[in-house]
Amino acid sequence: MNGQDRTIGDLIKSGKYGVFADYIFTDMTPDHWNNKLSAYGYETVGFEETLKRLEFLAATGKEYRHYIYDAETRMSNWDKKDVCILHFPGAEINRPYVLILPGGGLNRQWGLIEGEALAAKMNEFGYTAFVLYYRVKQEPVMEKAIEDMYAAIRYIDKHAGQLRVSSGHYMLGGCSAGAIISQEIGSRNLGWQKNGVAKPESLFLLYTACQFKSWYERCEELDDSNPEKEGRAVFLRRLAGPHFNLDSLDPFELMDHIDESFPPTYLVCNMDDTTVGPAGTLALDEKLTQLGVNHITKIGQKGGHSFGLGIGLEVDGWIDEAVAFWNENRLG
Repeated sequence: MNGQDRTIGDLIKSGKYGVFADYIFTDMTPDHWNNKLSAYGYETVGFEETLKRLEFLAATGKEYRHYIYDAETRMSNWDKKDVCILHFPGAEINRPYVLILPGGGLNRQWGLIEGEALAAKMNEFGYTAFVLYYRVKQEPVMEKAIEDMYAAIRYIDKHAGQLRVSSGHYMLGGCSAGAIISQEIGSRNLGWQKNGVAKPESLFLLYTACQFKSWYERCEELDDSNPEKEGRAVFLRRLAGPHFNLDSLDPFELMDHIDESFPPTYLVCNMDDTTVGPAGTLALDEKLTQLGVNHITKIGQKGGHSFGLGIGLEVDGWIDEAVAFWNENRLG
């Protein structure tokens, strides 16, 4: 069977990918189970090399899933039981690491495109990478997902010797909802300084959003019969609870809670992204410019949402540039 003709279900049923198969797409639905890989952009995402890497790691028989909370915490807190990181070991040891948060609207995680594909590419650069599967599907869940992000960083740093990475030296990033969570590490109210972890040496944020008060105001304007209203509202409920309002959204209004200490940042999006849209990326680019924060913004005209490595798109090469940007900031 041609690689592009395989479905998500075919990958999972094949038995080739070990524990990684459980995270190709969390909270699976029939539409994705039956979708061919070509529907997601087989070459654009970088599926072929990603799947080769997953198959290779699975064949070693080693443990690549790490639960980041201790046994007592997992037993006494049902929703922390399955929070974990997938470990993609790099060729070189005792180097800085990369922590990646896939997106999925705080409802699921599209791990293969927005997690594993990026981690496998980081391995090609020699870096160890981790993909975080944080809590989702609650109203609200944003603060819990942020807690999971910090727990993952602490876990990696605590086990740095075992994981063969350099404690406290890392790049953090994510896609869509994963980017929204990741960028909070640079905020004054929910950031690294308040949570006892090292400041990331760099961030990379793919098609992020950061203006939720304007989302709320748009919801208020829309008629209840307009599907856009519920589309926006469902995410805001996951962000700030079923009775969200301007006050409950305020902690996540990033633009009101950052200053010149925000980490160096690499931003990526496409103008034709109809899932999130480019507004958040453009607004954050402007804000970081005003604050004098070192950053790069790469924007394509076409390519939509959830493009993985973006091979063949205008944003092609973004991950190479993001790593180079990280190294420039890390090494001075």
